[in-house]
Amino acid sequence: MKGQGTVNTAGNIMADNNDNLRPRRELVEVLRRIDKSLNFEDAHLELLSNELTDSLILFLKEHFWPDEPLWKSLGLQIDEIVTERFASRLKDNLSILLVSNTSGEIIGCSTMFLETLNEAADDTGIQQIKNEKLKKVRTFLGHKWRESDVFQHFGVTRAMHFLALATHKNYRGRGIASKLMQASLEFCRELGFTPVCIVGECTSNISQKIFEKFDFENLYTVRYDEYKVNDELVFTNTGDSKTAKFYVKQL
Repeated sequence: MKGQGTVNTAGNIMADNNDNLRPRRELVEVLRRIDKSLNFEDAHLELLSNELTDSLILFLKEHFWPDEPLWKSLGLQIDEIVTERFASRLKDNLSILLVSNTSGEIIGCSTMFLETLNEAADDTGIQQIKNEKLKKVRTFLGHKWRESDVFQHFGVTRAMHFLALATHKNYRGRGIASKLMQASLEFCRELGFTPVCIVGECTSNISQKIFEKFDFENLYTVRYDEYKVNDELVFTNTGDSKTAKFYVKQL
């Protein structure tokens, strides 16, 4: 196993043994090539930037979180605590946006960030969450990731963590989510370090189908009707989605 990565003064995660993440300008060019090859209709891919983060959060408020099974089950309100915590996880600006050529609005996204072993093992941040419903979701997901121990599974100290794969309500049913996943995998192959390991938790049956379409390995499955805290079910009324699945893939 390689030694732990470090964090430089700018807050960027540095890869092991000088095996560094490529400069942003190179990653932007990588994404342009991917965009050209996928040929989205009247839309193009953009790499997330600080300037686009607020627009992404607004997009997720309207087109992702309202449909998320665990959030719906708990009636989780999308407040400032929720949005700030999510935005903080995307600060390395490695997420991919699909932007309309006509309106300039975001019509799809694949959000991701580079996570280290130390970060994944530290649940201090979860315990500090003031929104109790959000804490229940993060405790559930974090606990199950620690049980699956993807870092030991691959013998690595970092992984790309896929978060939200979402499509604008008016653009669904066109295969956009699958093309965004394809773009994300091709992008990860070009990050500049090896091996690239990907993790992602899928709480809905829709996202699970996409991950399985791209041959992710299902490392762990949890049924919502079996997950209890203090002998009480935490998640009820999750609709057609009955399980959370924890996926991994090495490129």
